[in-house]
Amino acid sequence: SAQPPAACPAPCECSEAAKTVKCVNRNLTEVPPDLPPYVRNLFITGNRLALLPAGALSAPRLAELGTLNLSGNHLRAVEAGALAALPALRHLDLSNNSLVGLRNVSFQGLVRLQSLNLSDNSLGVLRNGTLAQWRGLPALRSISLGRNTWVCDCAIEDMVAWLKESDQVEGKEALSCAFPEKLAGRALLKLNASELNCSMPVDMPSQLQTSYVFLGIVLALIGAIFLLVLYLNRKGIKKWMHNIRDACRDHMEGYHYRYEINADPRLTNLSSNSDV
Repeated sequence: SAQPPAACPAPCECSEAAKTVKCVNRNLTEVPPDLPPYVRNLFITGNRLALLPAGALSAPRLAELGTLNLSGNHLRAVEAGALAALPALRHLDLSNNSLVGLRNVSFQGLVRLQSLNLSDNSLGVLRNGTLAQWRGLPALRSISLGRNTWVCDCAIEDMVAWLKESDQVEGKEALSCAFPEKLAGRALLKLNASELNCSMPVDMPSQLQTSYVFLGIVLALIGAIFLLVLYLNRKGIKKWMHNIRDACRDHMEGYHYRYEINADPRLTNLSSNSDV
């Protein structure tokens, strides 16, 4: 018996023959949950999907989805795991959105991904985690990054190094800085570390050696000042030492005299009679 045709979501246009679903300019705020099982090409463009949450594209019927176009949706964030259930995905278009970073976006598992379009967003930098994921995708050959607001400070140094060695980025020669103002319009491939104000790391032994040298100089200076004070006051110090010596001698003679009296009984009796 013939199976009934799969239902098409109300705001979308579907073609079973082309295995395509288009939800274009429908003011959607989320991905329609009732997509037909035959879909291989999904276009959800020109809507208001501010967030692509995890699970929005995880239906089992999307396991064969090959093309996903989410351009022009004002997307600000893609949650981790939002693309995890799309092992057959070959073309992903996230262009013309408001993405400012890809820190939480996971591309792992997209082993068939061939092209990725991230142009016309607000990306400021690509972190090492994202770059490492792209390096690990064997089929990825085309990445579009044009017309983003790249911030050319020390954080972009690794991305620049990746651009210079990668053959995945289309038109990478045209990528340029948007900030700071002094580097606006400067090609990313022509940046160097001195322009990015990256402080050079100093190894710990060198830091310790510098600290010891500084401490030695300070101690030597203190010692020189102490010797100078002694030299300038040598007469007063000498007189002071003589006074202390005389006082100590008088004090010891007094103790010695009392000891002799206490030790000799005759002197003790004589001292007692004289007191009487």
